Amino acid sequence: MIRKIRPQLNGTPTNADATFKKVPERIDDRERIRRRADETAASLDRTRPLKRDALDALARTLLADLELPLDYLGFAMVAVSNAFWQPQFAAVPFRRRLLLLPHCLRRIDACRGVYDTVGLHCAGCGACPITDLQRDAETLGYRVMVAEGTPAVLQFLLRGETDALMGVACLDSLEKAFEHVADLGIPNVAAPLLVDGCVETTAELTEVSRLMHLSAASTSERTRSYVPLLRAAERLFEPGILDALLAGEIHTTSAAGDVHADPMHGAERLSLDWLRAGGKRFRPFVVLAAFAAMKLGEDALHPDADLTDAFPDVVQRAAVAVEALHKASLVHDDIEDDDAFRYGCETLHRRYGVATAINVGDDLIGLGYRLIASGADELSAEAVADMLGVLSRSHLRLARGQGAELLLRDREACSLRPIDLLSIYALKTAPAFEAALTVGLRAAGPVAGWADRLAAYSRYLGIAYQVLNDLKDWTTDAGDKRLAGQDLLSMRPTVLTAFAFEAGDETSNDALTTLLRSDAPEAVKVSRVRHIYEERGVFDKAETLVAKYRKRAVAAATGMTPPALGELLHFIVDVVLR
Repeated sequence: MIRKIRPQLNGTPTNADATFKKVPERIDDRERIRRRADETAASLDRTRPLKRDALDALARTLLADLELPLDYLGFAMVAVSNAFWQPQFAAVPFRRRLLLLPHCLRRIDACRGVYDTVGLHCAGCGACPITDLQRDAETLGYRVMVAEGTPAVLQFLLRGETDALMGVACLDSLEKAFEHVADLGIPNVAAPLLVDGCVETTAELTEVSRLMHLSAASTSERTRSYVPLLRAAERLFEPGILDALLAGEIHTTSAAGDVHADPMHGAERLSLDWLRAGGKRFRPFVVLAAFAAMKLGEDALHPDADLTDAFPDVVQRAAVAVEALHKASLVHDDIEDDDAFRYGCETLHRRYGVATAINVGDDLIGLGYRLIASGADELSAEAVADMLGVLSRSHLRLARGQGAELLLRDREACSLRPIDLLSIYALKTAPAFEAALTVGLRAAGPVAGWADRLAAYSRYLGIAYQVLNDLKDWTTDAGDKRLAGQDLLSMRPTVLTAFAFEAGDETSNDALTTLLRSDAPEAVKVSRVRHIYEERGVFDKAETLVAKYRKRAVAAATGMTPPALGELLHFIVDVVLR
């Protein structure tokens, strides 16, 4: 949908965003937009997902042709997206579809539903439209969730439990919930709420019903999708599959129970549990996708591709190894930052103590390198040496980047320079992307002629990713228990802080330093610093920087051969930098 990176307070969109997210009040205006969207989509190439920029441009042209205001841009983008995906959505059986409903349709004074980590469980009291919508959808065969923007949506999709998504929500929530879905090539449609807000909103029930009942026997139009590859990466960490891949390297399996009852096996099980815990599995996906780009080409991107036997065990173990090393870095990073939550749960060092958490990280490091080293017989000693070389270099650069950041925390914030932070960002994240790509490519064969471009691509991507993370720290995510401004409160040096001091004079910087050192209540401190950042154009500078490095990453990826590899690199940019 509409994408403008802008920090929010408690999830509230800025006025600039809101002006493009109005739903036409008149039904005939809504119908005119939908009819023109159908005409627009009829001539589109459906072999690839519709990019956000293209969707934006098509919606702007549509509104101009109809002489309607840009206030309706978000609604028009949804209409064009719906028209693009409808033939494929209609061909997905009802039982393979997920309906996402907003909890704001409920009547607060009468609702008897109960919340859990997934969302609202409707009690079926009939006090609001949720009851009827859920009953009608489930009668057809839909799986229904009453939640907005929840990571559980993607988990349903990646576990293979559903193949298409329908959402009912305000335009802002639709953007958040569907931001991954379209890029992945998952058929989806949406019905924007007529009245925005957080309580007792209004849905266009006739349109919801129309979309819900869309049905077709089949369609000849199929969009390329990375879902089969993502599902293959997700499957690696299912208990039976993971245990088989780790056979000979472990002596226990992941199971419930008291880890203290059997310390020898308990220590190992903590590591396995952490390896199998949440996360996007993006790094193992990159390993598999890079291998598939060289060995399978575009066949791996068919939405119905069966990749069950596509990856030799040695490649799957390499993907698990990359994830193990990543998970180890997260354990240590959480300790160094004293983070309270990871994946919506307490961090390991909060649950088991710092010493045990450090040991879990060390164990996973050893496991990661051991899994790579064990592949010499199936690949070659040379290939394994190359993989170990890139992983060890990545590990060293990560540690040195993190170490530099930790030492910077002891310096006065006013002495931070943006160039110093960007150098650290290049060390912390870029090597991880480069390592995952190289491991997958090297498993397929020699990496000839790509090394320099992959290094440049990864550097640009890594810097942009870290700056984007700095921006996201100023948003609130209730699902992951993330509060705005946590980097600031923990005194973690960020490029935002460096930009703020760079833009200020001696007097204003002294005042900012005093504020950062003060014992003011956290909410007050975050609010005041946010205001200073906005006054000094910090967020705008960071957004410009993300766009600059994104453009460089795209340029590095353009023209890479084979085409499937270039397409993968572009896809990674879209996923990582949103």
